[in-house]
Amino acid sequence: MSNNNFKKPPLTEKEKEKKAEEFLSFLERKETENKEERVIPKKEPVKPLYIRVPTSLWEDIHEIMALTGMTKNAVCLEILRPSIKKKLKDLKEG
Repeated sequence: MSNNNFKKPPLTEKEKEKKAEEFLSFLERKETENKEERVIPKKEPVKPLYIRVPTSLWEDIHEIMALTGMTKNAVCLEILRPSIKKKLKDLKEG
């Protein structure tokens, strides 16, 4: 004897179409919600910063650039930002 675990009968064509319509309308709702959720970040004004650094540090930055594919600006900002925030917080507290 076969052990049949199916408890529901197969869907009719009408039920299949109804489920397909529900699925498509769900996708359309998601797309409109995603468009509404997208917020364009405001760009802060930028100023160039020129610093003199030791050659070894310069080479290290270029090595990071080669390994990660990040720009020099992005590498420098990633390195500087946390320490600048910490220093500013310490100065404000003390």
